[in-house]
Order: sequence, then structure tokens, then C-alpha cells
Amino acid sequence: MASEASQTMSLKVLVEKEKNRIVFVEANKASEASQTMSLKILVEKEKNRIQFGCLNNLYETLEKFDEEFLSSEHKGIILRPRCATDIYCRNLKVDLVECNKSKYYWCSSCRMVSYYQNDSCRCRNSLTHEVNLLDPVRGGSGFIKPTARFMITDDFEVLPMSTTAGLSLLGNFGAFDWSKTEERMLNIGKDEVLKLLKCSLVSRTPFSDSILEPPFSKTEPMINYGQYEPRMMNLSQRDVDTRNKDDKINLKLFINRSNNRALYAEVEENFVNLLCSFLSVPIGYIIKECPYLSFMGCLGNLRKSVQDLDVNKFFKSKEMKAILLDPKLAPGTSYVNKLIGIKEDVNLSCSTLSSLFKTKYISLSSESRLPELKIGVGLVKGPSMFLVTDSLSIAPLSPISSMSLINRSKVPLSDIQELETLRLLVASLVSRSALTDAFVLKETKQET
Repeated sequence: MASEASQTMSLKVLVEKEKNRIVFVEANKASEASQTMSLKILVEKEKNRIQFGCLNNLYETLEKFDEEFLSSEHKGIILRPRCATDIYCRNLKVDLVECNKSKYYWCSSCRMVSYYQNDSCRCRNSLTHEVNLLDPVRGGSGFIKPTARFMITDDFEVLPMSTTAGLSLLGNFGAFDWSKTEERMLNIGKDEVLKLLKCSLVSRTPFSDSILEPPFSKTEPMINYGQYEPRMMNLSQRDVDTRNKDDKINLKLFINRSNNRALYAEVEENFVNLLCSFLSVPIGYIIKECPYLSFMGCLGNLRKSVQDLDVNKFFKSKEMKAILLDPKLAPGTSYVNKLIGIKEDVNLSCSTLSSLFKTKYISLSSESRLPELKIGVGLVKGPSMFLVTDSLSIAPLSPISSMSLINRSKVPLSDIQELETLRLLVASLVSRSALTDAFVLKETKQET
């Protein structure tokens, strides 16, 4: 595996000097995997530097969760979730999500491949082998054909290489005079790529904001909180949810009516399992389902570009394009309740592994085998009750603590609320009061 120091790539950029703006970047397939990354990668690496709504609070709470409610093995699955596409993202020039460290396990009886050593296979035996991935076969990982080259604009529009397109982009800057432009070669590594990804969420010019001088590190990008305006339910007349009752989660929401804000919610372990699953959601799924969110920066342009690219010219297969446009959860990370609507991918097959890499199967000794875990079911131990604050901090429910909160805030009312999960997921990203924004705030206009 390449050292971190060697994980750099070169970019040729064209800069309009007067405005100090990037006209476009010439690039290969190195940045293709950003849509499949989970929200966890941003929260984990940036938790002490920038707030992503309430997800930082959620992540830090789960880090400290007591073993009584969440085992260390399950905690590892939540805080270091597998990416459904990491087999295709191995050996990228910059391994931002550390896919090269991902391991796979195999049952010699039914030939099932799992992401987890302590998973149970279809034949109910332990997984007996670790699969080592060696040299790539026929180009190995990646979604894009190895020879594909692109122009990427400052707002993440991806275009096939074309002189005509380049001149058009120059025209947008009024820079037909070549003396007004400058060609630069830039080397970027993991820190710069993470900064670029972060900028792509909050900026319309992420390349210029992250890799041009003066160094972007002098100013941190900030999410403009409060721009999330979902359609809210009237508390006295709730929307009817027609989904199967088994797919619903109830919570008791305590509200301060004087300011119409949620104080906290009393929930069971199934709601906490749901919150855990937020950290596994690929960024591309949020872009797909909520394309008009104001905080999304330029990733919507990236998704549209992928949609528009000719599948036969640029992608290794139709399946590779579909993976980018409709990202899924890794097997075992949906935690039973599938209220968000995102699909869970199937376990890899031996034939898929061997089609991408030369493989070596290493037998696991009985001493090295881990106790079996029920992957894909609720990870938080129950039956249990928890208190979830408006900012998505979680603690075991304590009547004394909750009544003290109610007394201090003068909250007289508790109300049973049906969960609308995708709304809560979006609020957790862009709001610091997720329960309030997802369930409490009333509509400003009466719907027709």
C-alpha cells in the first residue's frame, strides 16, 4: 500500500489571473468516488474544525456510548462503516476513505463473502478465510475507463476534453486574451482532497476556494444554518403515514410551546439505531433525494455531469454508472428499519472479487475467529429507553434528569409524534436543532 506521503496527484489548472479564479482543471478519473463516500468521513475527520449540523454531536455521543448499551464490536461498525463501493475505490491515487485497508471474509462452505469477520454466513457457519486482494486484473478498481480524461469547471461540471469547450469556458470569464490566463501544475494529497470535498458542500467555486493562493486554510468554509426550510407538520393535525406499521418508529417529543422548540425526545433503541445509520449514508444519496438544498454547493453539478456522460465512451459498464448515480448502503448497515428508503447492497461474490483482483484465501485459525455478531440487525441493546436532545446528543433515559430539564424550560406538554425519517436526516446535516426543524416548526404558508 502506498505511503501517505506518496498519495498525491498532479492537476493541470488554467487560472484567470485578474479574478484569481480557476477556469477549469484537467483531470483523469481520480475524483470519481466522492458521491459514494459516507457522511461519516466528513464528520470523523472534521469534527473538531467544522460543524455538520448535528452529526458531530451524534458521532461524539456514540464514541462515548457505554458498553452496557453498545458493544465495542457494534460501535466499530457504526463509527467506521464500510462503503458499499470500496472494492471499486481501491488503488485510487488518493485513498481518502482508506479503502485499501478494507478486508473481506469468505465461507468455504457456501462461498459467501462478507465485509465483517464476525458475520454469519447463509449456511450458519463461521467465516473461515480472509481474502487478500493482490494485483488488479484488467484495470481493476474504478468506475471510469482508464484512458478517460476530463475538464472540470470550478463549480464541478465535468466535461469531456474539448478545445471548443475550453474556449467557451474562457469566454465566460471574458478572458479570450491568453495573457490574462496562467497555466499551473498543482500537487494535491489527502488533506487538499478532503478540503475540496468539504468546499464542494458549501461553495459554488470549490476549486478556487480550496487550492488557489492565498491558502484556503486561513479561512474555514461555513455552512449557512437556517436555510433548511422543509414542509413542516401542524402539531394539531398530523400527516397520515401509510407505510406499514412495522416500519414506523414512535417517539415522545417534549416541546417548549413558548418558543415552539423541541427540548428532547424519549425514544427506544430502534430510534437510536436509526440515528446510527445516518453515519453510513453516502453523500450521493442526499444529493439524489434532496437536490435543491442550499448547503449542497456544487455536488449537484457533479451528479448531473455523471448522468450526462456517455456510458459507452467513459464508463467501464452500465453498472458502474448506476452505482455512482444510485449509491447504496454497505451490507449490514441498514439496521432493520429501512425508513430512509436507501437500499442496502448485496454481499460481494467470489466471482466479483476475482474479476477485479488476483485473490488469495488465507485460512483463519479457530483462535483468531471472532464471536459471531448479528450484522444488519439493531446494534443498540434493548429493550432500552434513551433521551435524545434537539442537537442529537444521546443519553440513557433518566426521569430525574428529564424532569429537571422540563422544569428549567417550563415545558408542560408531551406529544406522540410519528417519525418522518428522511426529513430528520436532512435536518441533522444542516441544522443544529434537528428535532425542532424536522418535527416542530409549523408551515409558514397553508398548503393548498
